[in-house]
Amino acid sequence: MKRKYFALAMGIAAAVMAGGCSGQAADTKTEAAQTEAEQPESSTMSDSEKESYYAAQDLGSQEEEGPLKIAGTILEVGEDSILVDSDSEAGYVGELMLMIDPDSTLVLDGVNGLPVELKDVGTGYFEAYLGPAMTMSLPAQSTPYAVIVNIPEGEAAPQYVVAAGKVDEVRGKQTLTGMDEAEYPLARNVEISPYLTKNIVQLEDIGSGSRCLVWMNEEAEVDRIVLFGE
Repeated sequence: MKRKYFALAMGIAAAVMAGGCSGQAADTKTEAAQTEAEQPESSTMSDSEKESYYAAQDLGSQEEEGPLKIAGTILEVGEDSILVDSDSEAGYVGELMLMIDPDSTLVLDGVNGLPVELKDVGTGYFEAYLGPAMTMSLPAQSTPYAVIVNIPEGEAAPQYVVAAGKVDEVRGKQTLTGMDEAEYPLARNVEISPYLTKNIVQLEDIGSGSRCLVWMNEEAEVDRIVLFGE
């Protein structure tokens, strides 16, 4: 494979020296050859490796649609990472290394929403919300906005929501709408509190881009909201 692309590059160089093509065309072909040469040989990759590799390429930007939610099983917890097996067919399938940035990643308890240190993260079910960037390594790597861990078996985890705008009335009910257009109707007695501060916050403080953690009751209504600071 390397010999093939080396020969192609030499051919392009010879063509330039002979005046057979412009310098700009040669640069374009050389870059294309280098890009293709850097990609792994599909014939030597297992089915799971292909799935992870191409899924990483196809993620695209989530900035306008909100974070990409995945879920699955935690396999291993490191000093600054969590290796997971995601089974989210609508998002990402396969092993994924979640890189935990202490300045930008929230690792939250699946019951109370409080921060969890990596040493206290247990294996088992998780939910995570990814940003637009993902490496094409095997396994792929991504730095998430939030990871919900230590979720009790059989219980629903709180949802991480990036608001599309102010809480508004939808079909006669106050509703929080996420950037992904998901709608979260609010219970009449919804409780809202700030994250790790004693500040007073209200529903009116939620606006476009506000980050929230929401809990749903049995009626599929939000009865508790934690509002994160900017």
